[in-house]
Amino acid sequence: MRVMVLVKATDDSEKGFVLTPETRAAMEAMGRFNDELRKAGILRAADGLKPSSQGKRIAFDGPGRTVIDGPFAETRELVAGFWLWEVKDMDEAVAWVKRCPIPCRDRARSKSGRCTRWLMALSLGLTLRSLRAPWRL
Repeated sequence: MRVMVLVKATDDSEKGFVLTPETRAAMEAMGRFNDELRKAGILRAADGLKPSSQGKRIAFDGPGRTVIDGPFAETRELVAGFWLWEVKDMDEAVAWVKRCPIPCRDRARSKSGRCTRWLMALSLGLTLRSLRAPWRL
């Protein structure tokens, strides 16, 4: 089963990457986690994304297209990174997500005390082959 794991953007990730002792330690921990994923044969692809200030959105309105330059205001709707994994089932994906060393500094916590930095595993199942008309297979 293929899954995509999304890392939610935060106000800090939208400011861009700044190398500090804290971010260096976080990147080293993430590197070790990625090595474990590779050794387990799960990791297919992974990357971090640049802040939305360097991105664009394209709005579709019938035949018209409108390009909207970043940054985008709603951080809670943005993605800061992703993994593509091959796992046996969603339970295995969830188990790996729980092991992820994503840091949560005090300012990234919500009023409830929960870390607002989250990961979400989504099952990938739709392929180009399944989209083709039967006579084109």
